[in-house]
Amino acid sequence: MRSRALTAALLLIAAVSGGTAQAAKLSVPTCALGTSAADLKGFYAKQLAKLHGARLQAATAAYVYGFAPVSIAQTTQRFPMNSLVSIAALTNPQSRTVVLPNHDTTYTVARLQLYPGPRVLDVPNTRGRYYVIQFLDAYSNTFAYVGRRTTGTGAGSYAIVPPGFKGSLPAGVKRIQSPTNLVWVLGRTLVQDEADMPAVAALMAQYRITPLDSWTAGQRANPLLLSSFPVQPPVVIPTGAAFFAQLSAILESDPPPGHDACAVKTFRQGAAASGSTLVSAARAGARIIARAERRADRFGASRYNGWLNPGPYIGDYGRNYLGRAVIATEALGANTRRETVYPLAVDDVDGRPLSGRHGYAIRFPKGKLPPNSAFWSVTMYGKDRYLVANPIDRYAIGDRTRGLRRGKDGSLTIYVQHARPKGARAANWLPAPTGSFRLAMRIYEPRRSVLTGRWKPPPVVRLHS
Repeated sequence: MRSRALTAALLLIAAVSGGTAQAAKLSVPTCALGTSAADLKGFYAKQLAKLHGARLQAATAAYVYGFAPVSIAQTTQRFPMNSLVSIAALTNPQSRTVVLPNHDTTYTVARLQLYPGPRVLDVPNTRGRYYVIQFLDAYSNTFAYVGRRTTGTGAGSYAIVPPGFKGSLPAGVKRIQSPTNLVWVLGRTLVQDEADMPAVAALMAQYRITPLDSWTAGQRANPLLLSSFPVQPPVVIPTGAAFFAQLSAILESDPPPGHDACAVKTFRQGAAASGSTLVSAARAGARIIARAERRADRFGASRYNGWLNPGPYIGDYGRNYLGRAVIATEALGANTRRETVYPLAVDDVDGRPLSGRHGYAIRFPKGKLPPNSAFWSVTMYGKDRYLVANPIDRYAIGDRTRGLRRGKDGSLTIYVQHARPKGARAANWLPAPTGSFRLAMRIYEPRRSVLTGRWKPPPVVRLHS
């Protein structure tokens, strides 16, 4: 079995020719690279052309293409198949299921395999409370939503159907067509404060996913409701030949969309690369993704007061394979922009990396808080993109944070630093680690001014010691 998988993997990353490429020459068709948005325009081809040999270039392009689907596979393997799990708790520093987890909502997750047939999602009436159930395919694209913005907050039933399904649905059940058999269900339910958690838990107990035939027979599958996050190590992406073997299995079980045919054909052509080439390709691909992330950061920072504002392709990537890989690294499972906008800060407004050795201020002038129809927050993460333990157990500041103090002019300033600020500033303190960190702003149901860029997040300004 392992031999067949490895053989398939070797065929996947085949070269487009048997010759040796010259330095700074792109030896694979541009279709293998997909498309680029403004933040990475021209970058991918130049980086790939630096690699010597058509085989290495083809294998590296396959790694970049496969990074997001392999990340989805590795992440969802942690969840029981075809069972809904709801966690009646906010994330904490021990939470390691996804990078950049929010601290505003509870999470509901499921790994669906639809090859046996459709599954029906039932949701209760949340009576106006914000919630969203996001559906991602095997390639990390968000293909549907159920929730306040899209379907309202009334009770409803929705059938998630596999590719090629021709059957009928019961009356009153709305159809959601999945592009792949694997579906990552990712739900979020807003929590006002700790006292609100019992009410949230009661709602989550009513999120149910049931096989269609059982649902039609009147049965309902109750979710597994946990009171805390299971302690798990971070998700590990396989390396070398193991990565390509897993990508090959994904392409077999969940064929990619038709517009990827040119890229996949390129990966399959010619003679198989050697094991050493696979190892080199995985390393080269990881370097290209990391460099692309830094480039995208700089692009966004130059336009949004030092904050990276992910491109419009987030959550719906089309053929933007490199952009998809960058988001899989930074924020796997992120919502599309109409649902959430995620400004990220890794540097201050002057381009200096954020560090707990310094203090920072984020000042929202009066009337300039993030425009939204749901909620907003600013969350602290360590260099590893997870929450950071701190003495006051505060991981985010937002519109539900109690006790914040406004300036005399009506402004709101968040103070970000490692040591507790003196005096009145302590009320608005977002604790930072001693070393490198990053900040994520979340704006749920953003207003038009956010989507167009007319509203920009205020700069992160380093304070004088």
